[in-house]
Amino acid sequence: MTTVITPDSFKALNLLHTLSMTEEEIIKSLCRKVEATSGMAIVKSKDFEQLAMKIFERTGTLLSPTTLKRIWGYLKENTVTRTSTLDLLAQYCGWRDYAEFLTGNVPEIESGFVDVKVLNVDRDIKPGNTVKLMWHPSRICLIKYLGNSRWEVVDAEGTRLEAGDTFSCSVIMSGEPLYINNLIHRDIPSGVYVCGRRSGVRFTVGGFIPE
Repeated sequence: MTTVITPDSFKALNLLHTLSMTEEEIIKSLCRKVEATSGMAIVKSKDFEQLAMKIFERTGTLLSPTTLKRIWGYLKENTVTRTSTLDLLAQYCGWRDYAEFLTGNVPEIESGFVDVKVLNVDRDIKPGNTVKLMWHPSRICLIKYLGNSRWEVVDAEGTRLEAGDTFSCSVIMSGEPLYINNLIHRDIPSGVYVCGRRSGVRFTVGGFIPE
């Protein structure tokens, strides 16, 4: 898929190139932000219809589900994605336009309601339940809830967190960075640790692990 990039976003693209991101990876990153903002996992044809309505409700502009399918790669067509379309997706997530998204800046919206998947741990799960955290690039961490907002790492891949580490966390938001505090790493108090600072984390609630 080919994307039209305006001169205004050329400087910003140079920044992303230094991070070794391809054009396709940039758009996939934007798609992940859209999914996190909408609170949806886009996997089925009908999902694109629902997403189109969510975008319309927030921006006042209607994108066709077919256009969204092309951007997500659900339809394998060699088409050009208009910058105006990417602008709209970025605006839906809180950026002024696609060029601002390319800079990596935090969206300009400072306050307001957010439409994201949220796990309030003391309300939504019980001690012994597990949660699988995932963030870019290929970071995976399985954690077990101990109660009173405390967690224990059961298994971890590609991250400095290790099995046996414990920490505090009361809320997990899909698509947002996860800040954990009171981290005990290798039996040493280690303060605050952030997961997914740039791309945010995703999570799934798993099964029960007894004591």
